[in-house]
Amino acid sequence: MVWKKGLNLFLLLCMTVSFLSGNVSAQQEISAVSKTADEGEEGVNLAYGKQVAISQPDAVFDQIQGIGLYGSESPLNQAWKLTDGKYGDVTNWANTADWFVLYRKLKREVVIDLEQVSTINKISTGFGMRGDVGIAPPINVRFYVSNDGSDYRYLGKSEPDTPFYFEYTNGSNDMHRKVYAIDRTVDGQPLNVQGRFVKLVFAINIFGWMDEIEVIGKPGVVDGAELPPQRDDGFTYDQYAAPGAASSAEIRDQFLWYSGPMSASNSHFTDWTKEKAAAFLAYKDIYGRIRDWFFSDILAIPVTQMITPSGFDQAGNARYVTKEDLLAYLDFIFQEDTQLGAIDQAASEINRTLRTNQKVRVNMAIPFIEESSNFGDIYNDGSTLPLRAIDFADQVDDPASYEGRLEMARLAFENKKAAVRWYIEEVERRFQEAGYRNLVLNSFYWYHERIMEPTGEAELIQATSQYLKDKGYYFTWIPYIGPGSAYLWRDLGFTTASVQPNFAFSNSKKAIFPAISDLARRTGGALEIEYDDYRTLSQYLNYGVFEGYMTGAHNTYYLAAMPIVDGAYAFTPLDPTKVPDSLSAIRRGVYDQIYNYVKGRYEPTFGMHQSVDLSDPADLKVTVKLPLADHVVEGEFTLHYDQDHVTFSRFSLPAALQGKGTFQVDDSRKGRLKVSFRIDHPDHAIFADLLERRNPLAGAPDLITLHFVKRDARDDAALTSRMFAIDDSAVMKGKNGTVYRLWSDSDIIPGSPEDQLVSAFLAVKKAEETKMRADITYARVLVARLPHSPVRSELTDRLNELNRNHQS
Repeated sequence: MVWKKGLNLFLLLCMTVSFLSGNVSAQQEISAVSKTADEGEEGVNLAYGKQVAISQPDAVFDQIQGIGLYGSESPLNQAWKLTDGKYGDVTNWANTADWFVLYRKLKREVVIDLEQVSTINKISTGFGMRGDVGIAPPINVRFYVSNDGSDYRYLGKSEPDTPFYFEYTNGSNDMHRKVYAIDRTVDGQPLNVQGRFVKLVFAINIFGWMDEIEVIGKPGVVDGAELPPQRDDGFTYDQYAAPGAASSAEIRDQFLWYSGPMSASNSHFTDWTKEKAAAFLAYKDIYGRIRDWFFSDILAIPVTQMITPSGFDQAGNARYVTKEDLLAYLDFIFQEDTQLGAIDQAASEINRTLRTNQKVRVNMAIPFIEESSNFGDIYNDGSTLPLRAIDFADQVDDPASYEGRLEMARLAFENKKAAVRWYIEEVERRFQEAGYRNLVLNSFYWYHERIMEPTGEAELIQATSQYLKDKGYYFTWIPYIGPGSAYLWRDLGFTTASVQPNFAFSNSKKAIFPAISDLARRTGGALEIEYDDYRTLSQYLNYGVFEGYMTGAHNTYYLAAMPIVDGAYAFTPLDPTKVPDSLSAIRRGVYDQIYNYVKGRYEPTFGMHQSVDLSDPADLKVTVKLPLADHVVEGEFTLHYDQDHVTFSRFSLPAALQGKGTFQVDDSRKGRLKVSFRIDHPDHAIFADLLERRNPLAGAPDLITLHFVKRDARDDAALTSRMFAIDDSAVMKGKNGTVYRLWSDSDIIPGSPEDQLVSAFLAVKKAEETKMRADITYARVLVARLPHSPVRSELTDRLNELNRNHQS
């Protein structure tokens, strides 16, 4: 058998019996040798029968996300299994009698009390691996010792004795036990330290089967054993990833730019023209004037539903099986007049306008490549590139043997590394040939958001990291919360990482933000800003202020397909089939608020929703709700209404707020209601959390209902919800004194600059449809009132074209 150097004879014998006989009792009997052996040069198992304590400092994440216990998960009071002298059953992974089953919850800290200060020469433990049922060992285990149970000294970390890409199982129920052992210090010296308490620290992705912990040494302090010095464990930090620093891949604010070939019906999602690219590279006012740089750092990443020759998986996601699949993505984004070419052109125009020389940094995603019998010819010699271990059966003496299967797995893994290197070099070649003047390739990104251990993904990432480092590139990652990935990124070799809170898409709670902020600080990482709805987005941005990651960390931004573009052109849509509507102000609000956040000027916001009931003309109701309200105790806002069609009659309060505060409605100004309120006691503060996935309105508390009456002689059909709008002067105050500004789904306010712009835009559109002289003249009057700007010039050109066509 081929074994990692340093594995002692005892473990070799134990595992040999396990593999050859599959006899559980034999395993346990051999394990007993360790606990009863006479004290000799190698010492005894000091951990046998000792007390074990397991802590789960990150269990809060499962609680916040509503993730329950796994049925076979071991309760913490069964930690004695880890020192009872029995290994887990490797003939039946479902037999958990001697395994301690771990489920999610990220990091574990396991502490053994040896009951006296002892001499320690080796520490080891085992984890099971069965990839097809999701059982995977940790990437590594860190070891510490302490004399007092408080001051722990770092000894080093261990990776498994065999690679992750190799899993030796014969039967349908077998488990491969991997051993994590340390017998040398981090500087390579034989381990000879003193300590009473031994701590093991590791991160679990989803399922972890752990068994016996052995501490080999001698009771008491002998052979000159000393308490090791304090060392950095490379695991614990107390600061965010610093914005703009080399340790953060120079990221301050990075825009996730999704692209790739899609079906004709969805092609608009990745139809990146110069005008669309300019919307996220530059900040434009409502008239299309470039005012500032917005994002100058982009992550080029494939859309999940892009079309590749290998098609889609069962979840509808693109598959990357052959080099042709990767080329489909690269062929698409390296176009001259769209995609990266459009971004380069837009950056050039922005530099000219602002008189800057800003280079746009590009971070290129590396898609996750599936195993296949032929990735494709990457050497241009007609050869194939198999990525499956089974394809190397003819290159070993016995493909069924332990040694043969290990070698087959190694050869497949080497080809996986070659495939990734080919892709990186292909990206480099295309960047160089494109000759971009305003783009610079400075980073690569690992596309897969969690580690698939049985494929050797951990080792592949580490190999890719070294390859990129040698080439001078940064390497980044954005894992999702749930697996232990937030703890692993540094060990895997990434330059930096942003953790996904996933609040926008799951039935999570706002408590996820302080929890992940703390995790990001502890791991030296950052957070991702995620867009799904403006009300959930506001929570990401609010907590960026509260937790300090707005300016204290680099930020990455998942903003879906086109909300930034839709926001930049909210009142003058680029799509000729669209017109401004009741949501235009919200689209623009998303654009403006993200820009303010990027520039560090964002102030906390609150959302307000108007539920309009027009069913009874004698009692028209506008109920104001506060979705995701954050302990609001007072506030005020102004509601605009169409006084030509309705008159205000009264207001009413929801039962939950009656008798709990003071509410006033000032109707002294026609067409406007000024509403103010104060809650009497902080315990009655208005609060709401996310109760349903992707539905911030579920459970949104009512604040007040404003009642109106239809004016006589007005047609009922003329009554619409757009007759009511709340202006942006509204403020709310939380019970801790935080002031929140309005970010609501209010409509365009009559008489505002936005209203004038929309009127001109719609007038031009109508003139183009009717081609009537009166409509053209009216549109020209409205356009002339706009400020000199790109929008005014474009609308004027369209009217001039109409005139020429009309005269001819």
